[in-house]
Amino acid sequence: MRVLLYLVVGVIVLTLLRSVLEAVGKAFAGGPSTPASPAEPRGHASQSLKKDPVCGTFVSAATAMQKTKGGETYYFCSATCRDKF
Repeated sequence: MRVLLYLVVGVIVLTLLRSVLEAVGKAFAGGPSTPASPAEPRGHASQSLKKDPVCGTFVSAATAMQKTKGGETYYFCSATCRDKF
C-alpha cells in the first residue's frame, strides 16, 4: 500500500514540476502566454493594420495600396508588392 502511495505522490510531483518548468521556459523565451493573431497585430484601436500578403509587412489600412481580387480587398506596402501579387 505504501508503494502505491509513493507512486501517486511521485506522479503528482513530476506533473507539477513539469508545469513549473514549462512556465519558466515560456517566460525566458519571451513567448506570449496566448498566441496573438498573425493577421491582426495588437495596436491602437483607431489605426487598423493589415498584413501585406507578399512581404508580410504590416501597413495601415488607411494609407496602404489596395487591390481587390475575387471580392476580397488586399493591402500592400508598395506598388512593387501589389504588382508581384
